[in-house]
Amino acid sequence: MTTENEDKKNKKEAKFLEHDFDGIKELDNPIPLWFHCIFFGTIIFAAAYLLYYQVYKGGGTIKKDYLISMGQDSPEKAGGDAPFDYKNFLKDAEKIENGKKIYASNCASCHGMSGQGTVGPNLTDDYWIAGDTYADVQKIIEDGEPAKGMPGWKAILGEKKIQDLVLYIASIQGTNPPGAKKPEGKPGKLH
Repeated sequence: MTTENEDKKNKKEAKFLEHDFDGIKELDNPIPLWFHCIFFGTIIFAAAYLLYYQVYKGGGTIKKDYLISMGQDSPEKAGGDAPFDYKNFLKDAEKIENGKKIYASNCASCHGMSGQGTVGPNLTDDYWIAGDTYADVQKIIEDGEPAKGMPGWKAILGEKKIQDLVLYIASIQGTNPPGAKKPEGKPGKLH
C-alpha cells in the first residue's frame, strides 16, 4: 500500500519522452481540452461556412455584396433584362452629368478631358474603331481592349455607370475640341 504522500509525489513527477537533445528533455503533457475545442470548432465552422456561402449561395458572393454596396445592380440581374434604350435618355441632363464625372475620373487620362484623344482615340469625331452603335461603345467599355491598353470597366463601374458614360460620349459627338487627335477607324454616326 502506498501512502497519501507517495501518491502526491508520483502525480507531481514529470513524465518525459524517451528522447533528448544535448541534455534537453521533452515533457509528455497532453494537449488541453480548450485547445481541442477551438481546433475542432474551427473545422466545423469552416465546413459550415463553405457549404452556406459557396455550395448553397445562401449569403451571396463577395462580388455581389461589393456591387450592392457600390449601388450597382447584381451581375445576375444584368443578364436577363432587355438592352438599355439609349435613344430615350440622350437628353437626360442628370445621366449625362453623371457620365461626365465618371469620364473625368476614369477616362480622361487616356482620351483627354474633352474627349479629343491622347493615348486613346478621339471620342468626338465620327470615326469608330470598335463599332458605331451604343451597344458597341458599351461593350468596348465593359470588356476593354487589352491589345491597345484599355482595361475592361464592367467590374469596376457596373452597368448603370457605363450607360451614363455612353450617354456622355454621345453628348460630346461633333464638338471638335482643340488639339483633337486624327481620326482612327471607320466613319459612321453613333446610333
